[in-house]
Amino acid sequence: MTRHYVRAELLRSRYSLAMWLPAVFLVISAVSTLLSLGVNATRLASAHLYAVALLGPLAALTAIAGQRREERLRHGGTAWRNVSRSRVLAARAGVVAGYVLLGHLLMALTLTTDARTIGLFTLVNTLNFMSMWAFGLATWRFLGRAALLLGPLIAFAWSLAGAASLSMAGSLAHSTSFPELLLHPWSWAILPTLPVYGVLPNSVAAPADSPVWSLPIAAPLTLQTALGLLFFAATLLPRTELPRPSVPSRHLARRRVTTARLSTSSSLSRGLLPTLPWWTWVILATLMLVALAGVRAWRGVEIASALMCFVCVPTAATIIAVMTVTAQADAWPALMYRRVRGKIIGRLFLLDIAFLAPVLVLGMGIAAAVAPTGVGSGYRWVYQAMVTPFVAALILAVVGAVAMRSTTAAIATSVAVGAWSILVGGDALSAGPLWWTSPWAWTWTVRDYPERWVMIVLVSTIIAAIVMVLNNRLLRLKK
Repeated sequence: MTRHYVRAELLRSRYSLAMWLPAVFLVISAVSTLLSLGVNATRLASAHLYAVALLGPLAALTAIAGQRREERLRHGGTAWRNVSRSRVLAARAGVVAGYVLLGHLLMALTLTTDARTIGLFTLVNTLNFMSMWAFGLATWRFLGRAALLLGPLIAFAWSLAGAASLSMAGSLAHSTSFPELLLHPWSWAILPTLPVYGVLPNSVAAPADSPVWSLPIAAPLTLQTALGLLFFAATLLPRTELPRPSVPSRHLARRRVTTARLSTSSSLSRGLLPTLPWWTWVILATLMLVALAGVRAWRGVEIASALMCFVCVPTAATIIAVMTVTAQADAWPALMYRRVRGKIIGRLFLLDIAFLAPVLVLGMGIAAAVAPTGVGSGYRWVYQAMVTPFVAALILAVVGAVAMRSTTAAIATSVAVGAWSILVGGDALSAGPLWWTSPWAWTWTVRDYPERWVMIVLVSTIIAAIVMVLNNRLLRLKK
């Protein structure tokens, strides 16, 4: 019987995100190889960014996108049949693990020729990926559609917390003792990757006499796998739902709906305002500003500014773009019959940026504002604050356009471009022409090269305008 479940999951995984994972891993491997050319780093060391910033969000997104796809396809017609849910999920996990194992093996073969390193690379990354995949399942189980945004974001923050905790640790040997491991579960996934990739916790290639090479692999990897099994077990918990009335009450008052003959600009804005999740955005914005203030007080302006530029700006723009599209998803067929349908996308964009721009400028001031200490110093944050609304508009337009076709693709695109932008914008590579390819990090690039602020403003505005026009022209009636 089990083989029937596996065969069914293989068929249903066709053209899913899981099926394309080997190709994604090969692309990451190729980029890592290119980045290692001309610098003092091995191909494995250059690929460590994948383990720190991409593996967790990609694994969570794969699980969440798969569950959302099954829900849209009504579980392949098995939702009304006597099918074992645990066997279905176990077979799905086996199929995804097969794709992940193949992808990591191909990735390892392109990065190194040492047989032991190939085996450890494949094993460590596959187990880490599947544990975060189980985390994605759990977030979908308990958060529903909100997991599409929160799942990858939490996984990304979890991975960064693990790398940061190991970087700030006084002694790696002390951090790897079993009592310390139990107190720092966020480091379990990152710790085994250090001797495998041959890097320090900050992803810099480790010297030959570094203690990294003697770090244990089995203990943290076992704990991370056990954590993944706990997430998977939580997914199998039975659902408890309150009974809902099947027939609406007859005593509900009927409301008379009137439509105006003329639809003006102000009426369009008033009609769209209630559809956006303002309170959710206000709560998230407040949490972001409080977190930035805390990081600045605890770690200083440099870390707070990097957090704002590399994480808060692209994440906030991505969340608002995706939530705006999903908020209108059920209404698109009706909206497309309105005479003002050509203005809807532009009006939603203006409402989004009207909320987002002041919040991000305030966040940049909280994170990066410093008093000048000399001639020409202390004003770099002003340039960052000036370009922030335009960079946010660029991300909002691009992610929103992709989200109109697929919210999963929109989040994956933002994560991929964000990771590349961190790699280029946060390094000396931003001094060369490659800085053009890292738009998600332009708010940080202008900090080191303030003379680029005019170009960043112009290019961001032009790209956002072109994307908006093309998206409006390509928009079709949703099926």
